[in-house]
Amino acid sequence: MMIDLDQRVLRFSTVALALVFLVAASAGHSAINVGDWTTLYQGVEVARGDSDASEPRLQRVFAVRVDLQAPGIELFSTPDNGAAPKETTSETTSEFLTHYKLQVAINGNFYAPCCAPGDKDLIGLAVSRGTVVSPPVVKGTGSAALVITRDNHATITKTGAGFSTANIWTAIAGSEIVLARGTVPALAGTELNKAAHPRTAVGLTQDARYLILMAIDGRQLGYSIGATIDEVAAWLLRFGASDGLNLDGGGSTALVRADGDKAVVLNQPSGVALGSSDNAGKSVNECQQRSTGNNLGVFARLVTADK
Repeated sequence: MMIDLDQRVLRFSTVALALVFLVAASAGHSAINVGDWTTLYQGVEVARGDSDASEPRLQRVFAVRVDLQAPGIELFSTPDNGAAPKETTSETTSEFLTHYKLQVAINGNFYAPCCAPGDKDLIGLAVSRGTVVSPPVVKGTGSAALVITRDNHATITKTGAGFSTANIWTAIAGSEIVLARGTVPALAGTELNKAAHPRTAVGLTQDARYLILMAIDGRQLGYSIGATIDEVAAWLLRFGASDGLNLDGGGSTALVRADGDKAVVLNQPSGVALGSSDNAGKSVNECQQRSTGNNLGVFARLVTADK
């Protein structure tokens, strides 16, 4: 558990950050803007953030907040592919959402090979409805994971030596933890981390009640350039996360929601579905989505007038 001093520091940081936003908004020319949360489904909300030209780079950010205590919420990731080669068979995030009739979905683990559709091996832990699809790794990319139990208790943790997969219902792995108890840990000084790229990340609020799914667009001049790994952590904080995990990004970054039986792409993916032999009839956004080895989805109930 977090000690009292940590709690006071985190509360102070949260209040200070809110005051910065308030002052900037009142000035009418804020460099960074974080929009209000808008309800999509029971326990699921969406918000958008952006930074203008007075910041180091243009950024467009989309986030979904999931109340893990809301009725009907279940997290689900790509299942194994049975007797087929490797661990999973890839799908775009939109295909994954419509295939399993989910309400929201985002891309997950790093995987290989990239980037044509087909069978993939995942990098790091992946668990789908209690079945281990990809085993945990001890170090390097994939050695940090979002872990969720059947009753929706979520944790972002390292999967080092002695890590147990018992009682895990859903899990996805990323490159590294970018937020821990409201602070940014020492991050790897790689060129991949230092450069601006499209990014996908997940976060948890301090009480672990809310799961944040976040996509930062990039590689698109005049729209959104992307983010460094430190900027990923900063955006997670702005959307209310206390702990955060960086996932596969680049051309894989995609965040989608359901509209009836169709998928609506919330962000503007930069990837291309390389190797796809049939893009006929697909929307522009669908053609730009990469077929990824793992996706994370949310089952949620529709909003009704019933109390």
